[in-house]
Amino acid sequence: MPGDRGASRRRRRCVRLQGAQRGDRPRSPGTRADARRWPPGPPPLVDVVQALAMSEKSLKTPQRARRVRQITGALAAIPTAAPDAPEILRDPGQLTELSLRLLSEGEKIELLLAFRRQLQKQQRRYSSLLQISSSLGATLDREEFLEITLEQLTELMRAERSTLYLIDQSTGRLYGKIAQGSQTQIVLDPGQGIAGWVAQIGQSINIRDAYDDPRFHSDVDSRTGFQTRSMLCQPIRNMEGEIIAVVQVLNSAGGNFSEDDENLLSAIGGQISIALENSELYHSLVEKNAQLLTTKERLEHKFAELDLLYNIQSKLSHHSDLESLVQTITQETLELVNGKACALTLREEGYHRVHVLIDRSEDQSRKWDFYTRAVTDENTIGQAVIASGQPFVCHSQACQHLPGPTSEASGLNVENIIAVPLFDDEVCIGALEVFNLILPQQECLGFTDDDVKIITLIASQIAGTVASRRHREAQEKEHRLASIGQMISGILHDFKTPFSVISGYVQLMADTDEAEERQEYAGRVKHQIQQLNQMTRELLKFARGDSRMLLRKIFVNAFMDETRELLDAELRDRNIELEIDLKYRGEVRIDVVKVKRAILNLARNAADAMPEGGRFTIGVDRKDDQVIWRFSDTGQGIPPEIRDHLFESFVTQGKQDGTGLGLAVVKKIVSDHGGTITFESSPGQGTTFEIRTPIHPPEEPS
Repeated sequence: MPGDRGASRRRRRCVRLQGAQRGDRPRSPGTRADARRWPPGPPPLVDVVQALAMSEKSLKTPQRARRVRQITGALAAIPTAAPDAPEILRDPGQLTELSLRLLSEGEKIELLLAFRRQLQKQQRRYSSLLQISSSLGATLDREEFLEITLEQLTELMRAERSTLYLIDQSTGRLYGKIAQGSQTQIVLDPGQGIAGWVAQIGQSINIRDAYDDPRFHSDVDSRTGFQTRSMLCQPIRNMEGEIIAVVQVLNSAGGNFSEDDENLLSAIGGQISIALENSELYHSLVEKNAQLLTTKERLEHKFAELDLLYNIQSKLSHHSDLESLVQTITQETLELVNGKACALTLREEGYHRVHVLIDRSEDQSRKWDFYTRAVTDENTIGQAVIASGQPFVCHSQACQHLPGPTSEASGLNVENIIAVPLFDDEVCIGALEVFNLILPQQECLGFTDDDVKIITLIASQIAGTVASRRHREAQEKEHRLASIGQMISGILHDFKTPFSVISGYVQLMADTDEAEERQEYAGRVKHQIQQLNQMTRELLKFARGDSRMLLRKIFVNAFMDETRELLDAELRDRNIELEIDLKYRGEVRIDVVKVKRAILNLARNAADAMPEGGRFTIGVDRKDDQVIWRFSDTGQGIPPEIRDHLFESFVTQGKQDGTGLGLAVVKKIVSDHGGTITFESSPGQGTTFEIRTPIHPPEEPS
């Protein structure tokens, strides 16, 4: 090992020195005898003197050169002797064997004592430098390191006080962050005082009498009571060569600071620069880490907000019951913002409805109490926010005098509150209120800006949902009223045909005196009245939600004879010729009233398509177990734009009195019979509907 070889070399040198003292002939280095005579303690002082008395030539060996190159810049800066030391100590190379023999015993002893003092002084300086180097790696706290460094610097430089000024790069001002021996805060403007001059010019300065220098700033002495005499001041630069600090030592114990002191301070300043940069890097990393943690917490909070908004939106689209939906949303809102109570106030016709959710637990275990109240003349925060259309936030003691969600005794003492309005376009339709932020560690006085934002977003989503529900309910109400009106119109239209037939037969009865004819007409009137009764019973069943069919067996030819009677009355006055072609006359099971209504609807649509008159043909045939009904007209055809949704409700075009229900009713009746309906249509060539129904349909509609 290199260290072992160095130790061996030192032992061999000491052995040679011992032999020279006794007058023995030097042995060859490295023998066992030399090793046995190696003493465990330090060599005698005379041996050290003889070693120092070696010629200047012997001191400049390659071995010494290698050792010198291993000495750090800081160690090389330590002076070998004080300026007032004997000349022989300042330049040991002058000490030769001859000059040593010329010294008296007293002079030799004095020389050895001077060497000892010098060695002890250098040992103290080495220890101080070692402690400075150790503190550089032992702590990342800049204040702690600089305090240790300046204490050691003061001792190492044999000064009374040391001060370090840190430079604010943005303003150029100097701040005496560490003023060893004083608690006074020192602040210097750029160029002010000796330290300001050094920071501005970038040069070291060694002053013997500070008060004789016009650059000296004596105000600091006046404030601290310190008397500055000599001063050594140097800039400290970073890796880029920028001046980041100024270090100064005051009042050397030797009166003035030497050139060796300047070199030593420069070496220590390099270590201070490294420490400052390392500390700056460390604190920058700590700050970045803190920023990352803060960003992480904010992102987690934002993710929680997004999850809440997603959950709310999902539940808004799935819940059909507004009350259960409000309970779910208010609960999730309280859990997100850590509130104690939440209320949703909605404006209704002539009153306000308040949905309230309160946590009744004492230990934040969440014991929910949900209730709904209708309020009219009560003075609540929600009503005030709805009236003003502005959000309301309260964190002060005045919140204690504010009412809760409702004026009734809810057991809630208001400590802080935030309330935001709900808007549908520009109309305020309600307010969302959150009460009493739970503060486990009293970190803040109430709700934060983030709480206000998230509650506003939640309120916006609730407002959109409530407004959408109200619009949909209004539309559904309008549609129901329109459907009722259209259904009444259709019923009246259906009743119109039997009444027209009855009216015709009554007139015929009045015009004839033949009893037999009158009896026949009376039978037909009675049959039409039965049809009206059947239609009335069907309407009542429909109103009760009973959609069952009344299937009965009937021959096709008999059914079509009854139907012809209705169609003649419907088409006669509209100049439309009716043709019926029965290729199948057998029996079939159908709901007679409903199938007649389906045929009447098809005939009316055909008549509407032939305003100038035309021909309406009904054909009945059989294929396998199905009856095929065909209804053809010579009208204008079905417009292309309504063909894809022809059988949907309220689809109509070009009819002033059309309800859009005719074909939808036909399709429903056909489906109830287990059949199908299709059509073919060409513009200007008419339309043909084909209905296929089983001869024996199922008892219950499919």
